[in-house]
Amino acid sequence: MKIGFAGRWNPLNKTAWSGIYFNTYTEIKKYYPVESFYYKWPWQVRESLLLHKQFQKLSGKKAAVEFLKGYGKHFSKQLEKDLLKRKVDLLFVPSAPQLIAYCNTNIPIVYMTDATFLQLQGYYPLFSEIANYNIQQGIDMDRLVFQKASHCMLASDWTKASAINDYHIDANKISVVPFGANIDAAPSIDSLKLAPNEICQLLFLGVEWERKGGQIALDTLHALNKNGISAQLTIIGCTPPGFVEGQFSDENVSIIPFIDKHHQSEVNRLNDILSKSDFLLLPTRAECAGIVFCEASAYGIPAITTNTGGVGNYVKDGINGYALPLEAGSDEYATVIQKVFTDKVGYRQLCISSRKRYEEDLNWENWGTAFHQIAKNILQP
Repeated sequence: MKIGFAGRWNPLNKTAWSGIYFNTYTEIKKYYPVESFYYKWPWQVRESLLLHKQFQKLSGKKAAVEFLKGYGKHFSKQLEKDLLKRKVDLLFVPSAPQLIAYCNTNIPIVYMTDATFLQLQGYYPLFSEIANYNIQQGIDMDRLVFQKASHCMLASDWTKASAINDYHIDANKISVVPFGANIDAAPSIDSLKLAPNEICQLLFLGVEWERKGGQIALDTLHALNKNGISAQLTIIGCTPPGFVEGQFSDENVSIIPFIDKHHQSEVNRLNDILSKSDFLLLPTRAECAGIVFCEASAYGIPAITTNTGGVGNYVKDGINGYALPLEAGSDEYATVIQKVFTDKVGYRQLCISSRKRYEEDLNWENWGTAFHQIAKNILQP
């Protein structure tokens, strides 16, 4: 059997969709030959959509051009033509409804995503203030893909609930399968740091400062120090407001704006930081899933985060961290961290159970096994 991998980016690109494309492609290849389908924008499509985006900006609205019907029809028809030339037995589509919404094919489809388009409206800043007609076209396109799919692999129960309640998808054709860690290899169990550092090492890992709750993380650091807990915060992936202008100064804060995972030296640097961290601190305001939680668990690092979106499928209280209510502030985060950090026996157990959670659920091998079983059920009922 041959699997078609149809997406918006090259699956060999390790950064595409936070590494999800590369890792799912790698896992599928363990079981089947894979034929890739991905497309760049032709200049005509690109220019017309850029003009559309500028027009919306004049009216104070955003445009999600990839969720417009014209965009979807263009790429769906392109895939439809290619499927006639390059035969596959099953089509895997990772969060690319544009490629199959208007594609006429009898090939069974496994669709994977971490959110419905409807869920994202007003939830992620990127999907706020979009023109109403653009939202409606996006929802129509998204719903059509869920309906056409033979099976839906969803990243969380949060997404499953939306598929069932908003799109009226049969629960029997839905599987909730968590993502894995975007790392080349998990550290050995013997190398894990199972005792707290003398100075509490906090790690904030994310590219969107506001959405990931960066200010709360910074305030949590200050609250811990105020409470007599020596702590330091390493920020990776973004820069706090004011730092570029030289207005930001804190001897307990280290900032690494970007780490390139295509360079081994950068990967080694990240591994070193993870290996020495006591907690992943991510008070995220909106989160569909969170690859970073899988990575933290791989290193035995408890995650202190927010119970929002799909986080509940990745962080279990008392097992691999704690997910606080959305309304929790820095004092609440500091209280949880201080309690765990000062209990050496409890901290060690939390680190051990965090790694166990990675080994049992939050790894790509587990995802690959699930995909293989779904594919067999479809092709060999």
